[in-house]
Amino acid sequence: MKRRNVLFEDALELALEKAKLAANISKEITLVRDFRGRIRLLLPGNKEDYKEDKEKQLFALCKELSKALANYGFPPERMALFSDDLVQDISSALSRDRLLIRQEQNIPIFLLDRQIIGHDWLRESFTGEISNPRVAFFGIKGGVGRSTALIIWAWRLAKQGKKVLIFDLDLESPGVSSTILPKSSMPDFGIVDWFVEDGVGQAENVEDEMAAASPLAQGLPGEIRIVPAYGSKTNEYLPKLARCYSDSAGETSESWGARLERLVVGFEERLKPDIVILDSRAGIHDIAASAVTRMEALSLLFAVDSPQTWKAYEFLFHHWKQHPNLPKLRERLQIVASMIPETGREEYVNRFRTNAWDLFRNHLYEEAEPNMPDAFSFDIDDEDAPHYPLLVFWHRALQEFNPIGIREGINEKTANEALEEFVNRAFLFAFGEEYK
Repeated sequence: MKRRNVLFEDALELALEKAKLAANISKEITLVRDFRGRIRLLLPGNKEDYKEDKEKQLFALCKELSKALANYGFPPERMALFSDDLVQDISSALSRDRLLIRQEQNIPIFLLDRQIIGHDWLRESFTGEISNPRVAFFGIKGGVGRSTALIIWAWRLAKQGKKVLIFDLDLESPGVSSTILPKSSMPDFGIVDWFVEDGVGQAENVEDEMAAASPLAQGLPGEIRIVPAYGSKTNEYLPKLARCYSDSAGETSESWGARLERLVVGFEERLKPDIVILDSRAGIHDIAASAVTRMEALSLLFAVDSPQTWKAYEFLFHHWKQHPNLPKLRERLQIVASMIPETGREEYVNRFRTNAWDLFRNHLYEEAEPNMPDAFSFDIDDEDAPHYPLLVFWHRALQEFNPIGIREGINEKTANEALEEFVNRAFLFAFGEEYK
């Protein structure tokens, strides 16, 4: 029978098993996985620290790893790296990105995963204090009515007297910016301008010209301010977009997510909002990862009842099992059933709830046992559970939805019919109290 080659999903587990042999070599081990998925050892110090018996043991370990990993490894003589010899960008990533993934014989084993995207889905939250709730609107797939729900909720919040601050983080396909900010209200600059200027140390040159009041809240007791993806003076959008996703350079290298956090905190301190809404990009880009996973945001996960949607969320939830602070993360999640059809609604919602329960139960819920009274586990019909969906009903009038028209009451009836249940429960989710 032909022996199966080592595949990507096999390699890390094989490397972890072999890394046990390092117990007499080093007080800690880091596995570095490069952009192609190849794995090698990273040991503290330099090569001169591993002489005599340690040198023999290390070479034997390198041979074992090289043989076990096959194409996902390196030749024995290139299998080990040493921290003192690292170039600057890897040294910065080592202090910022590596994750503790196993403890063997009191030896911690870390993973430094050199991904192009995807780091932030497993990073811990930033530790700063937040004076206002943050809510991220996220969808694993686009076209599910996320932006419409965001706009109507923002309007209802302003109607109740809340100061709402929105960040349009869907930089690849900005929609909220232009939908509730007509040209006459656009600020000079937007988020892409900030990231480019921040990259050369002069973000303050655009910060004062990035936030604008939306006429959607005109005449209401509250306000809606938006930091758009772009402004009226933004030129060269695509070249700027290509440059705004990078980590900052230099000795104080900062991840893209940390830079986004700094941007949001700056505006929170300046504008003192009652709530911040992060309109996240759909899909698994690191923009979404930062908004959902790292910024202490309560996350509304928009979905429609389709096999494609549930499978995509399954990939993400399965990945989250490795999160270093999963208990805290999963408490901030809430599924949203969007675009519920006009016919067969009860059957659709029941089916959606069952599929959402399966998703959470299989990946994020804990087994409820008598000796675990506080287990993170919920029955299928528990209305306080994150799988129990907030409901957004599809309404044909929403196809021609004009948010600015809400001010004259033109679309208010439609908006209420479609999102009344969503608005009430989203308010409770964000503020911990009933909508009044």
